[in-house]
Amino acid sequence: MLRVHDRAFHYVRMMFCAAGLVLSGCQTVPVTSLAFLPEAGSIQKTAEPHAEEAAQRQSASPYNQQANQLIHQALEHYSNGELNRAKVLLASAREIDPGHIGTFEIEAQLSYDMGDRNQFLQSLRAIRAASPDDSEKQSAIGTLFFQAGQTQEGIACLNRAIELKPHDENYALKLASFYEQAGRTEEAQKVLLKALHTTPGSRRLPIALGRICEASQQWSQASVYYAMVVNHFPENHVWRKQRARCLYYSGNFTAAFEEFSTCQKNDPESLSLAEIIAFGDAALQIGNLEKAQSLFDGLSVKYQRQLIHVEILRGLCAINRGQSTSAKNIIATARKKWPNDETLLEVAALIPPEQPTVR
Repeated sequence: MLRVHDRAFHYVRMMFCAAGLVLSGCQTVPVTSLAFLPEAGSIQKTAEPHAEEAAQRQSASPYNQQANQLIHQALEHYSNGELNRAKVLLASAREIDPGHIGTFEIEAQLSYDMGDRNQFLQSLRAIRAASPDDSEKQSAIGTLFFQAGQTQEGIACLNRAIELKPHDENYALKLASFYEQAGRTEEAQKVLLKALHTTPGSRRLPIALGRICEASQQWSQASVYYAMVVNHFPENHVWRKQRARCLYYSGNFTAAFEEFSTCQKNDPESLSLAEIIAFGDAALQIGNLEKAQSLFDGLSVKYQRQLIHVEILRGLCAINRGQSTSAKNIIATARKKWPNDETLLEVAALIPPEQPTVR
């Protein structure tokens, strides 16, 4: 019975793919949604607090007191926008104490603000070398390297942060975003999988993995990760719908139908146009013709018969249900609006001729 539907299925699937991107609010968000990177302007927020903190530890610090005083003065001039004066004071502090990390951190910010890229990178490398066991600094510096276009150095810093604190999922998520933005999707997936094994109770890692799999059209695998998210958030229909969509694209129509049904039952308004189309098509695929007809008829009324793919599916439902007269009317009405559409002509040819009435 469903072979009739299969002949137009490829066309409808392409229509649905387009509708899915436009009408679902782009819920298959690209993996850049995994990024937790600060804006370029937040470099000051990243570097300056560490410098101030270092300068304030005078009593316990091995650094020269005079260098600390110069760094404090440099911070004041920097805060007042006197960048050149701050740079001179930092140079004096470095002459007194060449290893003072505070000078590197403030100088990194100064170099960035003054457009001195080479000095900026040199300062970042000095901070990285001086803080090999500080996961937060390694992560922050890694972000700045990445923003400066030094992808490999950024990745190295994040890997070090993960080594230091393997149970902190934030570092894995950030590193995955680095890989993803560099076009290295497989490596991003490996980082997240390793982090998930380390932190099996994470709620964010399965979401990140699901979206990466979606981006590479690994629909079945994406549905597995979204199932993990649904287990964490059974009342959140956003993730249940996300799983249903992936199940639908993977061809698992029975499971997709069940998930869409749950969403509709618990929140009738939660399904978008594209999701209702997928829901109805899944119903049609598994032979639940009555449900499919109900869904497509509802869309037809709501959108005043302006969606050709919905009218095609309505016609196919009617044909499969043996309602030739209804199918003929649906397709005839649609052809008045889209007279040259080839798929409508194909569907019209599938309508069985009416049997003559026996008297």
